[in-house]
Amino acid sequence: MSNQQQEQSQDESKTKKPPSTLPKAMEKRVSLKWVTMQALDAAVSRMKAQGGQARVTVLTAYGRITGELQEIQSSYAESFEKQENGTYRPDLASMVTHLRSEMLRRFEEEEKQLEIVDTAPILSLKDVEVAQVGQSPLRLPQLTLFADQVIGFTVEELPTLH
Repeated sequence: MSNQQQEQSQDESKTKKPPSTLPKAMEKRVSLKWVTMQALDAAVSRMKAQGGQARVTVLTAYGRITGELQEIQSSYAESFEKQENGTYRPDLASMVTHLRSEMLRRFEEEEKQLEIVDTAPILSLKDVEVAQVGQSPLRLPQLTLFADQVIGFTVEELPTLH
């Protein structure tokens, strides 16, 4: 192999992406609602950097849901958050997301023509309050909401940007 071929081969190996952890049936599917929720997460992060409030409110047909956005962890092993008392609190949304991907990969091995009928993107919130008109609010440590249930969203407090 010539030096030029070796350099080209090395360049190609550097630019190759690592294999996706997503099942093949999900690799090229995108939900605009999911992209919007990701953009909301990015906007909240930027507002927090400017001293803004971290809590978001989403409106659903059921009612108003308020909480802090929580990211899906990059692996199942990272789906546990260490608490101050030394115990670990599971991040259910992350756990379920990774288990769902594992299950889909197994289904793909059995059925090569597997086709997903919806993308089912999720929104994970922690320190949640669920309120419905005329009802006492329900407080939950965590809530996973399917993004297609979101009608609208806002943040509790918009910071004044300088």
